[in-house]
This record gives sequence, C-alpha cells and structure tokens, in this order.
Amino acid sequence: MTRRTTPVASASAIVLCLGVLLTGCGAAGSGYAAVGPAGPLDGTARTTPVAPPGRVELTPLDGGDRGPARPGPSGGPPGPSTGPTGSAPAPGSATPPATPPHGSPTGPGTTGAPGPTPAPGPGTNPSSPPGGSSSPQPGGSSPTPAPPSPTVPAGPDAPPGLVVGKPVLADTDVRWCQQVTIDFLNTGDHPVTTGTVTLGSHVIDALGIDWATVDSPQSLPLPLIPGKPATGSWRVCVDAWRVPPGMHLDTKDVTFKTT
Repeated sequence: MTRRTTPVASASAIVLCLGVLLTGCGAAGSGYAAVGPAGPLDGTARTTPVAPPGRVELTPLDGGDRGPARPGPSGGPPGPSTGPTGSAPAPGSATPPATPPHGSPTGPGTTGAPGPTPAPGPGTNPSSPPGGSSSPQPGGSSPTPAPPSPTVPAGPDAPPGLVVGKPVLADTDVRWCQQVTIDFLNTGDHPVTTGTVTLGSHVIDALGIDWATVDSPQSLPLPLIPGKPATGSWRVCVDAWRVPPGMHLDTKDVTFKTT
C-alpha cells in the first residue's frame, strides 16, 4: 500500500528546514538570529526621519508628466509642481482682486458714492446765493427813493433838482397857529447846505373868503443830500387879532431863497 504525502505537509517541512539553516548561518557561538534594521555605526539611535540622498523624482499614478518636483524651503518636502493639472496658478495668470469690504467700489471704509443733489423746490430761484441774501445792485448803488407825492412847484429860486411835496397841515391848540410838514428830495448832483423857505399862511373866514396872507420865513432841514429824503416840520403862527373867532389859517404857499 503506497503512502502519499500531502502538499501542506511538504510545504511545512521546507519552511522548517529553511529556519534551521538560517539559524545556523549566524556567527559561531552567538546562538541568535538578527531581527530588525541595523543601527548606526556610532551607536546613536535616530529619532527623526532622514531625507534620502540625491534627487527625488515623483511619478504620478495617472501617467501624466508634471515635471520634476521642486524641493521646499529649508530642506522640507518638495513643493507642488506647476502645470495644467497643478493646484498653483500658472505663470502669467492674473489673480482676481479681492472684493472691497462692504461692497464699496471706492475702497475700505467708504460707504458709497454720494447721492444726487436734490432739485430746488417750487418758487426757488436757482441762481440766488445760499442763505437767502439778495444780490447787490449793479455798481454797488442803492435804488433811488421815490419822490414825494403830490408835489408843489419849487419855484425859480429853489436849489437845482429839489422836489418839494405838498404841505401837510394840522391844527394846534390855538386857531392862529398851524403845524406844517413838508417832504423834500434832492435829485441834483450837489448837496444843499444853505437856504430858507418862506411859508405863506392865508386867513380864511367861514364863507371861504381869503382876507389876508401872512409870510413866515423858516429854515430848511439842511443839509439836503442827493438821493436822501428829508422832512421839515414847523409851527406857523400869525397875530391873534388877524384870526378872529370863526376864521382859520390855510398855509399853502412855499417860496425858497438861497443864501
């Protein structure tokens, strides 16, 4: 009866023989086999990895050619290579600028462009200066005041350019006196500094009959400046016997005399 050896038993025997041969290949008299990597020749142990000497080339698994790797700074691991599939930007490519904070187109801290100027409201003059101040008159001159109205003739002896208003009369506490007020405006080129005015008071009875006229010279409200209104006011009186009861005064004549 023939005995067959199984393949498993044959393989176990071969492994056992190899182990015995390796154990016997050691140095004479040592009696142990070397296990683990050999240490440095100076007897010190390494605690940090050591970079392999020479140049290291990396080959991608997908077969693409990315070029040789470039060593990183200070002897560190090589940095990424640039190329079509690399993560670093290609040479000459422009980096898009960062978006300014707050969405401002003018830079940091800017809140945006100023809004449009509001249009002037109804009734506003666009050409008027701010603050509501009126524009000065051309040439810096003030407007000429209106002359008195109504007026009386100034007469041939009046100063040139003198405009005389009609006398305004008012009663007093006695019937033989009257308050007379006259407005003046010098429209000439020179001021009036001298002169008098003579007021003629008419004595009128109850029927309106003019019995007499009494003159009363008065001083002008000097000086009369060109373009500046002036007002003269006088209390004009006559003799009491000239105005008996029932009669009154009516001062309406104005005569000038330049001295």
